Amino acid sequence: MFWFALPFALVSSVAFFTPNVGSLAKVIYAWVTYTAFCVVYSFINVPYSALMSVMSREPGERSSTSFFRMIGAQVAGLIVSSGLMLMVAKCGGGDSQPQQQRGFFVVMTIFAGAAMICFLLTGKLTRERVEPLKNKESNVGKELKDIVGCGAWWLLFFVSFFSIAAFTLRFGVAAYYFKYYADPVAVDKWGPFRGGAISAFFTFGTIATLLGVVAFSFFAKTIDKKKMYYVLIISSGLVSIYFYYIPNKNITTIIATQALFSFLTGPTGAVLFAMYTDISAYMRHRGASASDGLVMSAGSFAQKFGWAIGGSITSILLGLAGYVANQPQTDEVKQIMRFMMSWAPMIACFVGAFFMMLYPLGSARMKTITQELAERGLSQAS
Repeated sequence: MFWFALPFALVSSVAFFTPNVGSLAKVIYAWVTYTAFCVVYSFINVPYSALMSVMSREPGERSSTSFFRMIGAQVAGLIVSSGLMLMVAKCGGGDSQPQQQRGFFVVMTIFAGAAMICFLLTGKLTRERVEPLKNKESNVGKELKDIVGCGAWWLLFFVSFFSIAAFTLRFGVAAYYFKYYADPVAVDKWGPFRGGAISAFFTFGTIATLLGVVAFSFFAKTIDKKKMYYVLIISSGLVSIYFYYIPNKNITTIIATQALFSFLTGPTGAVLFAMYTDISAYMRHRGASASDGLVMSAGSFAQKFGWAIGGSITSILLGLAGYVANQPQTDEVKQIMRFMMSWAPMIACFVGAFFMMLYPLGSARMKTITQELAERGLSQAS
């Protein structure tokens, strides 16, 4: 985190700068800087995530840490979703294109500087209580082989994939759903301002996610993570089905149901990140050599894979149904949108629950593993 805090801040700022060049050059600039941003973000996010594995030997403490991390992430998301454009207008001096370009650059530079300070303080103020083994040489090939050979990691991979896919499917189709399936008069008249339904759908969803993470954080140390996830994801799937039966004029019910779905799915991210720290301890217990950072990065890959596939399915299903942009849609297209808001996320939730049912590392098992590691003197991070 010390090494990449400054590079992360610089590339975050540069990615939102608009050079005075031609259109093609701007596109190339955007490709290059955004790709660089994603790479540097990985360089700093993987050790940040892995830090949870070595801050405590106790699974309950790692769970609590994961929930606090997720609370911060959701608060940041809420600030951006609700106030970004206002900050851009203020910092840019108006709403014209040049002013917005300047505003985005200034705001993102401020965010980047704040992030850099937070990363440096995190590295300075946290303590790694699980020390690495001395004189241990790293062998990435062997570590990857150990991860691939870990059945528990594969089960968690599929749990993460289907969990992410469940709400990616809905988020991906939500804008189309409001534009083509929901009653246009009801959407336009909803709320205190015209056309605010889709914004409310995402904003209240983010607020509900934050509330869900906060609410369940109180039980992070006491409730079995496996059982907590199982109950949350099954409940989310059942709530998702209800979308299929909501009349397209009931905009308030649609928004409220999404908020309930977000309240239930929000804590699952914190639970899964905490479970990946358990995987690290489990692999040490088995004598495997995979590092905490590699385990966490492999887990992050599972989630990114879910985002990619879930987002792609939206375009594929709409295309197969005959979707044509900015045109009245056929009943088949509208039914696909309805299906993707209801039954499709439910199926993903239930499949994720199935793999979690097979996951072997419950609270009792992790307590035994932690005790045996301590007794064997192997509680150091690999």
